[in-house]
Amino acid sequence: PHEHTLLADDNMPLRHYRAEKGNLKEAIRKIKCTLKWRDEFDVEDIKRCFDKINDDDDEIISPEKQKKFNNLANIIARENETGKIYCRGYDKCGRAILYLTPGKENSNDEYNNMRHLVYHLERAIACTRAKSGREKVCIVIGYQGFKLTNAPPMSTVKHTLTILHGHYPERMYRAYICDPPFVFRSFWSVIKMFVDPATLEKIAFCTGKEGKMLLERDFDTSTTERQAGGTRKLREFCSREFLFDTPFECTFDEKQK
Repeated sequence: PHEHTLLADDNMPLRHYRAEKGNLKEAIRKIKCTLKWRDEFDVEDIKRCFDKINDDDDEIISPEKQKKFNNLANIIARENETGKIYCRGYDKCGRAILYLTPGKENSNDEYNNMRHLVYHLERAIACTRAKSGREKVCIVIGYQGFKLTNAPPMSTVKHTLTILHGHYPERMYRAYICDPPFVFRSFWSVIKMFVDPATLEKIAFCTGKEGKMLLERDFDTSTTERQAGGTRKLREFCSREFLFDTPFECTFDEKQK
């Protein structure tokens, strides 16, 4: 019973089964590993740390739990000050778009970086579910302002891949790496060795006319950020508004419509 409460949703076992290509024994092992991780990493608390509890809500949160929520909210808010990760808009099929901008990295705390990443993965998934009922999300990685000094340590890269591969299988529809600078090539040549083949097939490098055509095929570029081929100037991202004032299942600016 306790394990069931740790499931991300009822389809989580099926996603692991598909990811393991029908190997039931390995899928069960991965599911148990993910359930243990979600419990120990406090994923549910990370998801809820910005929740506003109304007086008419039946739930009673203990002072200790509220203190934990407040601490997690402060950590994620600090990590998000530069807007290095956030959800904005959807692709043409209703999948939330998660923007990552490595050039805006503002922290070298690996554990808090992972908390920040998990919060936004969970939020993108929730937005997709609310919008279209789908399970996968789009990731757009923009490299404006990127320098090799912004590149994360290899331990952080491995930790990120472990979370994505091990605990969020079948969640990424496609990752769009947009206009990567020349200096990124040496970094990519190292990290791609740690990326499994199935994930590599979902990574698209978007440069030149072909990249523009792919972005226009998948997105309404009148609603995307410039780094994703956006054709209009959008309202500037406000981290506090996104985290504290926007419902968890809504992307940035969505409630303004």
